[in-house]
Amino acid sequence: MIPRLALRARVAVIVAMALVMAAGVFSLTNLRVQLFPDIDFPLIAVSTLYPGADVDTVLTEVTEPLERALAQVPASVAVRSFTSPSFSLVLQEFDFGTDMAAAERAARELVGAVTLPEGVTTSDLSRANPEEFPILELSVFSDMTFDELHELVSAELLPEIRDVPGVLRADVPLGSQAGGSVTRTNGSPSLSIYVRKHADANTIAVADGVLAVVEAAKERLPAGVEFATIANQAPEIRTSINTLTREVVLGAILAVMVIFAFLLKIRPTVVTGISIPASVLGALVIMGWQDMSLNMITIGALAIAVGRVVDDSIVVMENVYRHIQAGEARIPAAIAATREVTGAITTSTLTTIAVFAPLGFIGGIIGAFFLPFALVVTYSLLASLVVSLTVVPVLGSLLISGDERAPDRDTFLQRVYTPVLRWSLAHKAWTLIAAAAVFAGSLGLLSGIPVSFIPGGPQNLLVVEMTTPPGTPIDGTLAQLDEVESVLAALRSDGTVETYRSQIGGTGAAFGPGQNISGSNTASILVILAEGAGVVEMTEVLRRDLPGEGRSVAVALAGDGGPDANQMELVLSGGDYTTLAAAALGIVEALEGTEGLIDVRTTAIPAAALAGREVTLVTRINGRQAVTVTGTITAQDTQGVSRAVTAEVDRLGLPEGVSLETGGVFADIEELFSSMIRAMLIGIVLVYTVMVVSQRSLLTPFVIILSLPLASIGALGALFITQRALGLSSLIGMLMLIGLVVTNAIVLIAFVEQLRKRGRSVHEALMEGGRTRLRPILMTAFTTSFALLPLAIITGENAGIVGAELATVVIGGLMTSTMLTLVVIPVIYSLLRRDRAPAGAPAPAAGAPAPAAGAGAGAPEA
Repeated sequence: MIPRLALRARVAVIVAMALVMAAGVFSLTNLRVQLFPDIDFPLIAVSTLYPGADVDTVLTEVTEPLERALAQVPASVAVRSFTSPSFSLVLQEFDFGTDMAAAERAARELVGAVTLPEGVTTSDLSRANPEEFPILELSVFSDMTFDELHELVSAELLPEIRDVPGVLRADVPLGSQAGGSVTRTNGSPSLSIYVRKHADANTIAVADGVLAVVEAAKERLPAGVEFATIANQAPEIRTSINTLTREVVLGAILAVMVIFAFLLKIRPTVVTGISIPASVLGALVIMGWQDMSLNMITIGALAIAVGRVVDDSIVVMENVYRHIQAGEARIPAAIAATREVTGAITTSTLTTIAVFAPLGFIGGIIGAFFLPFALVVTYSLLASLVVSLTVVPVLGSLLISGDERAPDRDTFLQRVYTPVLRWSLAHKAWTLIAAAAVFAGSLGLLSGIPVSFIPGGPQNLLVVEMTTPPGTPIDGTLAQLDEVESVLAALRSDGTVETYRSQIGGTGAAFGPGQNISGSNTASILVILAEGAGVVEMTEVLRRDLPGEGRSVAVALAGDGGPDANQMELVLSGGDYTTLAAAALGIVEALEGTEGLIDVRTTAIPAAALAGREVTLVTRINGRQAVTVTGTITAQDTQGVSRAVTAEVDRLGLPEGVSLETGGVFADIEELFSSMIRAMLIGIVLVYTVMVVSQRSLLTPFVIILSLPLASIGALGALFITQRALGLSSLIGMLMLIGLVVTNAIVLIAFVEQLRKRGRSVHEALMEGGRTRLRPILMTAFTTSFALLPLAIITGENAGIVGAELATVVIGGLMTSTMLTLVVIPVIYSLLRRDRAPAGAPAPAAGAPAPAAGAGAGAPEA
């Protein structure tokens, strides 16, 4: 029905396509641009300043009352607190999916009822929504005193920054306002400025506007006042979007080249290739309508979708082309050919969409991040289905010449494939044994594939944590910091380090990169490397040169505001502090020397060192005292380090009453694999259900589902050969493979079923179906693979979460599954299906043309 209507109004279809593409370009230029999707993190923070109060006073008069109040908020999962002299931070955690607006209202009401001491100057409750994360952090430094610098910035700079369109807030941290922390930039006293934007503002535009204001202010500010950009999301967003956009364009060009290589005709190639921009721009129209943003996740989804959106059009175009080659008139050929494959391509599109549906509902951080990914892929696929059923037959009827004729002999691919298929059908047992052996062998590769959460890419940010003995006063810590900064100053002089920012007594923003809550014996130093400086080499240099007598130093890659992919964290809670400290110190000693793990340390203070000294940081979880053991993971195989750590902790055991909670990247990996396995199982069930409903058969979809293990052979093999990690990106690729692999099997089996309805025997239908559907199946597999090739080879580490690992998995899985689908699936089908008499239909006359793939695919099974 749809193809016939489209061909009756060909001019209207072409005009509509042009309008949609124009609207897509308009949406592209007007969508918000930011680093990540808008995510309402289930976290509430209450930060309180109590100047002059010691740790015990802040704990008993501020932290504990706030903990008790927040614990009463409905749906609360955990309450964590960090208490240091003059400062308290209480974090309340909820499950993803919680109504955070209602939770915030309840928290404000309960916190408002708490009576705090008269000395408390500031108490702020905030929710971890996108507006609370700074998009820009500036450091202002000079030889002025802190008070003079603060007054200058507050009077001359902050008002102008706040007037920049899109700026929500621009302020200095709580601790800095009250002198609760010491901050220096490049060795000079400094003040941090955090800039936050409105949720609907463009990150790049806001950041650029603020930096322009700063540049203009430099001309009128006193001499000696300098600025350093500590964190800025705009350059990373620009790089990610430009890189992914380039991969989209390159992938589309490669896909079109593959289509031409198979057809060797320009006009059919143009007709098929037009579906890529039409589908992507159609998806952008829907994104604009839904007020979505362009970010690393949604742009990555468009890059991934490029290879898949052309598949439906390939099947339609190849069928139209074949009908015209058979001598049919162009318009009737387009109508008949499109109608014949409508069932097959609709089913394959719906199954691919069904695969991504679980991503939005598996919960947790993964579900929250990848719901936009699933939506964008879905929009792209729906747009591609509409294009393939309307635009492609219209353009095919206009551009494909009626003079085209099919060749009189088999193609090269058919001459290679036919004897392989014939041998496989004659030796079913050997074919299945070989496939099972290869599949089992691929599972053996798992032990040689690194496992991580998000593989780290090149960065120019390092975090140095310097610790002096417990109880060291701030002046003693400053003296040690002077020595550390002298090393960094020398590196800055030779051009290796661009900027370094040091902080003692972290009481900064509750959310955002580079924040820490620490006591007077700890200094956190953010080191920004100059362009071209080797991050690995500099990490080793700093680990070698910064430690000294009276201080210990840990160096790690900065998280840059995203998930920290190289941080180990073990949290011990319960019991008295002495017991906790002893357990934590024992774990630190046991983990020293663990391969792939360095800088193992704990916040716990030994009983001997604690005697007569003030504790500078108290951590609590749900009212129980806690200490943390942390370390930096240097090995690519994060899971291997996790197993070693678990074995050591199990060997030591824990004192009675002490519990251990795994945090950091270990917890991320555990949640990742649990969530993704659940998503894959749900996806397989949904795919099977869609095929059962569309094909009205239980057995045929089961045969198609059996093609899924064939994809793991190439996916695991590709990861093993490239030594890319099995993590979030590659597991998303595995999920995507479920939809892609069944598409080829649907195209093949739907055609075989139609041939059987026309009277062919099982063997005849499989031989003819395989030979006929060989070209479109290979075309779809190769176009998808080549479209992802730039993402796998060129982008590498610059694509972030949606990057090289995902593309590697999809390319490897498609290559093996496609080849084996053409051989193994016919064998399985022949074992589960027997010849049957035609249902009242005469046997086809000799030489009658075979029906196209998908014809009658929706008919009930006999």
